[in-house]
Amino acid sequence: MNRAYQIKIVTTELEIQQCWEVAFLLRPHLKKANWSSMILEMMQNEKYSIAGIMDDDKFVAFAGYRAMTSLHSGNIIYIDDLCTLESHRGKGLASQLLDYIKSIAISSNKDAVVLDTDFNNHTAQKVYLKNGFKFVAVHLACGVRR
Repeated sequence: MNRAYQIKIVTTELEIQQCWEVAFLLRPHLKKANWSSMILEMMQNEKYSIAGIMDDDKFVAFAGYRAMTSLHSGNIIYIDDLCTLESHRGKGLASQLLDYIKSIAISSNKDAVVLDTDFNNHTAQKVYLKNGFKFVAVHLACGVRR
């Protein structure tokens, strides 16, 4: 029997700190010392939100997303981050989070839900394709720090 997991909206600094293990798996370049302050600033200034899934007292999956408008995609929800702890993969948690974010997009009359993924992250790409996403663009970046 599959266990039912509930989505929790992350709002407090303690909850942000509890997301660290999942976030670090996806973003190993981040530093734990400024994780909470960075997220709080993003929440305040950039409409960033986190939806997470807990197992007991531990976040095992999370999605960071924001409402935004771009000339390319229109009025959208952009998913910055989506990750599940390896111990909880294959349980449909990423799909549950994607469905939740798509429901927000529908209820707030957005044009689309958009995300970027690494070219080599085939596991994530399979999840996204299974959940109705399509390859529609190539994201390019140019580093400016030395």
